[in-house]
Amino acid sequence: MRDERKSYYGEWYAGRSPRRRSLVAMLSVAVLFLITIALGVALVIAYVTPHVEPSSYGSLTIAGIFTPLLFTAVLVLMLLWLVLRRWIISGVLLLLLVPGLFHIDEFYSLPIFREVEKPVDKRAFDVMSYNLRGFFDDNGVRCVDRVVEYFEGRELPDVACFQEFSCDAQGIEQIDSLFKDYDMRETIESGFVKLRTYSRYPIVANDSISGAGRGTSQWVDVVIERNRTNDTLRIFNNHLYTMNISAADSEDIARGKILQDGERVKSIVDRIANNSAIRAAHADTLKMVMNATTYPYVVCGDFNDTPMSFVYNLLADGMKDAFKEHGTGYGYTFRPMHGMLRIDYVLYSMGIEAFSYAADEGATLSDHLPITVSVKVK
Repeated sequence: MRDERKSYYGEWYAGRSPRRRSLVAMLSVAVLFLITIALGVALVIAYVTPHVEPSSYGSLTIAGIFTPLLFTAVLVLMLLWLVLRRWIISGVLLLLLVPGLFHIDEFYSLPIFREVEKPVDKRAFDVMSYNLRGFFDDNGVRCVDRVVEYFEGRELPDVACFQEFSCDAQGIEQIDSLFKDYDMRETIESGFVKLRTYSRYPIVANDSISGAGRGTSQWVDVVIERNRTNDTLRIFNNHLYTMNISAADSEDIARGKILQDGERVKSIVDRIANNSAIRAAHADTLKMVMNATTYPYVVCGDFNDTPMSFVYNLLADGMKDAFKEHGTGYGYTFRPMHGMLRIDYVLYSMGIEAFSYAADEGATLSDHLPITVSVKVK
């Protein structure tokens, strides 16, 4: 009688019968298994994305955007299956994680086996890339004065590559005053918005690569005069075609609210797919010009694509990525979406040596961070 009472009160306390608890456990495991399959497949797609032409499978590119989250989620799932002692599932997930280890330094950089900042050579100079968003702040207010204050409060870079430089902004002449001793070249992006490159050193040649309103690139040949030597290098300033994701889209994606609206999800995926194909076509032309360049060269700017993308994979082939070589921590350059995306880059070719990389997280005047790299021609 005592055992029956103990059993009765135990079941009452648990709130469910043993059979019901078993059914709930089985359903939970089944749901977890389905989630595991979905995220595992998404991670595999993310691995494939950099090697697939967006014009063929553009919708896959969205997986590449979320690679860090997918990798982390699969890692957590692997640990959870280990706790549940499902060794085969855990082993499969471990195998899925292995390729991701070779991409970690594209997103997160630890100064373990390399020097983050090497002693700077006296022939080194700074190259900055900064998308100014037309001089609009987060509230949509023109902020030319505050951009001027930002640059007045620090040493000016030797070469400044600006994207979305809006020439119709009031007070824009203050920017020219800051760089009054520099050579300047500009290329129209659209309307009054231009790419601008300022160089402390003489610019001896320049040209542009237009995406017909769908992305713009500019190159300048700069002569670095140091220690009685004249070294020429080419600098590419780029603004590849936009992702076309609004601020509201970015915020809702970051919060997960976007999943509640199927039509909106489809619209975003379609936009990302179509615009990825446009960027890829532009990048293909840009890469041909890069390959034909006889000087050492630096390629910088807003690519509007993450390291797990076809565009980055194409442009970075045979190049060094300054963040991978000298960055630290999580390398985001795009402030929305909780700082999840790195879409601004400084790449450099053989014949150039880099010494440091810095993304100024304190700069909040644009949705992009300014990135500065110290380099020299070998």
